[in-house]
Amino acid sequence: MALIRRVVNFHLALIAVWLVGFSSGWAVQCVEVTGVALMQNDNRAFARQMAIRNALEVASMQTNLEVRTRADMQDFKLQSQASRFTSRSKVERFSLMDEFFNEPTGEYEVVLNVCLTQDPKACGHLVGVGYQNRVVVAPVVIENSYEGRDIANLLPGFQMELFRRLNMAGYRNLEMIEYAQGLQPGMMVSPNLMPEVLTPIQDQTGGQFLLLSAIRSVAQLSEGRDTLDRIRRFYGYDGRNNRRFIEVEWYLVDLNKQRIVKQHRESIEMRGDPRVGRDRPFGTLAFFKTATGEAFNQVLDQQVERVINHLECELLETQIIDVRNGEYVMFLSDQSGVQIGDQLAVYSRMGNPVRFQGRNLGMDETPAGFIEISRIMPKFAVGRLVAGQADIQIGDLARSW
Repeated sequence: MALIRRVVNFHLALIAVWLVGFSSGWAVQCVEVTGVALMQNDNRAFARQMAIRNALEVASMQTNLEVRTRADMQDFKLQSQASRFTSRSKVERFSLMDEFFNEPTGEYEVVLNVCLTQDPKACGHLVGVGYQNRVVVAPVVIENSYEGRDIANLLPGFQMELFRRLNMAGYRNLEMIEYAQGLQPGMMVSPNLMPEVLTPIQDQTGGQFLLLSAIRSVAQLSEGRDTLDRIRRFYGYDGRNNRRFIEVEWYLVDLNKQRIVKQHRESIEMRGDPRVGRDRPFGTLAFFKTATGEAFNQVLDQQVERVINHLECELLETQIIDVRNGEYVMFLSDQSGVQIGDQLAVYSRMGNPVRFQGRNLGMDETPAGFIEISRIMPKFAVGRLVAGQADIQIGDLARSW
């Protein structure tokens, strides 16, 4: 049976190669590797999953491996030596060739056919690619509100337009929140990563990431019009500006880890008449027909593209929110892309949060088991345990890898 299974899976791998082809332009190398995991308490299912992980790690070390070695010498004698191995290859796909339990060693072994690529655009992991993490689009803030006084509905309009464009680009697992902003004009704003601020947002929305946007500048200025502007002011008219600098800095905050995972600043210099007028609110067709509207259109497109490109390689992660009759309820909506039969790895949080100088640094985690999705509801998903190593409790994390 093992030989038959090996042949069938090998042919499936060949079919996968044919279907995928070489559209990326990067060479794909396939290797056969063995992964092992110690089986404890006759927990075969858990050992099998861990052996598959080990095999994928071994495969990634087969090609494009960078080795850094440090040696300590004293009196021309080697005292100690340490090496660090870093793989530049990424797993593109794999298939299971064989699996068995090695009784003499007490280890469960799997044999995988793993195909690797060096494409820099490929994700560093394979399992879970295609899922959509839940993203919460936060209200937009502005450093100098007086710079945008000629634009009606600037902050709520930017937030709504960002949400709409993410959705139009194919990202469905979104939610938008509203709350009052109490910023003082001219203050430099940055994300607040305190748990007491982020935890209520996560509890309310089930979000994994919070998208924060800060408008750093919408300043207008005049270049090459000094004489004309002086004449206009002499007769009691305002000078006319012909430039506008627009800068929007955005942050993608991991609500589970309470840290920034992506930060970028979009900027553009607009040339022409920057005036908008309060009769053309942000987001309307009349607004986007102005020179300032065209500039904001480019900024929004750039932000949406970069946010989605980053999210494509982020692991799906959610919390266990309830345990009922041996089933586990997760804060996971049907918009995440998870299907019935998919498996998620569960990590138990151990002990109390680690704190240093008043800061919450997070909690220690350990692999606890694997849950298979059995039902998916609009706002949550239900799974059953297929392999467990430790008790799974409310608050534990379920990940796509």
